[in-house]
Amino acid sequence: MGNQDEVRKNFGQRASEYRLSSTHGNRTDLKRMIGLINPFSDATALDVATGGGHTAIALAKHVKQVVTIDITPEMLAEAEKAASLEGIKNITFRAEDVHNLNIPDSQFDIVASRFAAHHFSDIKQALREMGRVLKPGGKLYILDCSVCDGEEPEREMNRIELLRDSSHRCSYSSRLWHQLLNELPLTVNHTSLLKERYELPQWFDRMGTNQNNREEIFRILNGLSQDSKILYPFGEDYITTYRFELLATKI
Repeated sequence: MGNQDEVRKNFGQRASEYRLSSTHGNRTDLKRMIGLINPFSDATALDVATGGGHTAIALAKHVKQVVTIDITPEMLAEAEKAASLEGIKNITFRAEDVHNLNIPDSQFDIVASRFAAHHFSDIKQALREMGRVLKPGGKLYILDCSVCDGEEPEREMNRIELLRDSSHRCSYSSRLWHQLLNELPLTVNHTSLLKERYELPQWFDRMGTNQNNREEIFRILNGLSQDSKILYPFGEDYITTYRFELLATKI
């Protein structure tokens, strides 16, 4: 079953917080994205699950046109507000589900998505759709929450994410991402696993995580093996996390 209703509920009531999020609007991350994609001025781009509009706005400054989609109306409204505040006028906002895009084949030179894939209820179908609307030779860019390879981190760190956010589906490890990418008509140009940290309590507060779940998250962290604790240091005011970044070209 899909989790679209849960996504709409969780993010609809917190849309403005995501527009103002320093994580999603991180200028260093966005600059790196633009450097990797290296967009040309006549390009058309699709921003999948735009959230607060950060990715769409960054792309819009370098391409001819951006179509940005999200299933949460409140998020689209916040993204439109963010674009308006920056005077950006070459973005079109549409309510769309990545699993079933109402878009013809081979429409975009760039398809990008940041901090969204871990919410997709069927990652394989979502990736197929993203690839379908990409032109041959077009570029696919994804940045998303990730976990380290291995049975324990793949299991336990996803338990933590679900405790924090009931709409979470899966943060894929590098191992799993490469399996997914190998099934698609893509040439992988770049992948990296980026180590980051979430500041607490902001990470909890952003999703309204209740106190019982916050305590359970720390019980899980304290119960990790020593090897996993080395990969995932934590404290009262932070939790270590990872992100997977990829750039690929459609064959």
